[in-house]
Amino acid sequence: MEMPSTHSKSYLACRMQLLNTLTLVNWKSIADQRIELRPLNVMVGANGAGKSNVLSVMRMLIATFGKQPGFQRFVAEGGGADSLLHLGLRHSRHVAIELEFATDKGSSTYAAEWSAAALDSLIFTDERISFARENGPASLPRSNSLGAGHRESALVSAAIEDTTAKVILHLLRGCRVYHFHDTSTTSPMRGSSYVEANRFLYPDGGNLAAMLYLIAQDRPAAFQRIEGWCQQAISGFGAFVLEPSKLHQQQIFLKWQQVGSQYELGPHQLSDGSLRFIALATLLGGDLASSGLLVCLDEPELGLHPAALTLLAELIRVASTKTQLLVATQSPGLLSYFDPEDVIVAESINGASQFSRLNAATLEDWLEDYSLGEVWERNIIGGGPY
Repeated sequence: MEMPSTHSKSYLACRMQLLNTLTLVNWKSIADQRIELRPLNVMVGANGAGKSNVLSVMRMLIATFGKQPGFQRFVAEGGGADSLLHLGLRHSRHVAIELEFATDKGSSTYAAEWSAAALDSLIFTDERISFARENGPASLPRSNSLGAGHRESALVSAAIEDTTAKVILHLLRGCRVYHFHDTSTTSPMRGSSYVEANRFLYPDGGNLAAMLYLIAQDRPAAFQRIEGWCQQAISGFGAFVLEPSKLHQQQIFLKWQQVGSQYELGPHQLSDGSLRFIALATLLGGDLASSGLLVCLDEPELGLHPAALTLLAELIRVASTKTQLLVATQSPGLLSYFDPEDVIVAESINGASQFSRLNAATLEDWLEDYSLGEVWERNIIGGGPY
């Protein structure tokens, strides 16, 4: 099965909206870090190094800027202010975040600060947005304060009339986190889904069958590629059988056939790794523009055969030419398929997370004899448990 070329549509040839930097102060294990991001970002590190805490920021953005305000709910479900502040309330009283996005017209920035309040909650003590036009006159960025003292973000209401706020809200709402870890018998991926639930793939893959059905109807070439990747990665996989239920026309199941058989199998007859790979192939090979402006993948290697990692890595590479990707992994095998400049190493130093991007020049001698994953396993680049 021929893979699309990563050179067919480079990032420079096709400018996309990009999160350039993420600055965090007093967020969980992160004391004060400025993380520079590129179209493709692969985070590695030991358990507890801080990878999940970066992804939790993205989940916070999803909750805060959804159609229904959910910042306070996120704080409560996250254990309250004491659990979100770096080293707890006795050490930190506020948390701050800043995101700088690059767009075709310039640089847009969102910044917020929260302080501890009654009932173990957090309130906005500062919220502001700014925009600096690319190739514009040499002047300070246009900045707008959204006030202080509010419990939910003021950006949503500001976006009704303010163009800068509207653009930034669109960018923030474009962050999505995918973790296809639940492949149990009650997993949403193994159940039926509403056939019209196809605006984007859900973070838990709960509408996987509906998304594949849409791709098959609207973009048959893309569907054939996804099906071909599944044939490569899943032993005995022949083809998808995607039709709405005859008894319940608004419901659809993820059905399939084995090679050489006309017998229809259901989602409960897929292994955990097979189900996860189908979800990954659908996400990375489908309409990434609808999946998010920044797509985060949490441990995509879970349950996959080592031979499937080659295909997964190529899918990630190609997808990063269309949508910005942030991938958190602990797989040396998967890491070996990426360039050093793609990799951000997370380490816990003196109880605080630190993040640094690799430099190929400093690893040149090591990479002559070892893969990047092997170099990481030898703790040459850090990010290990010791």
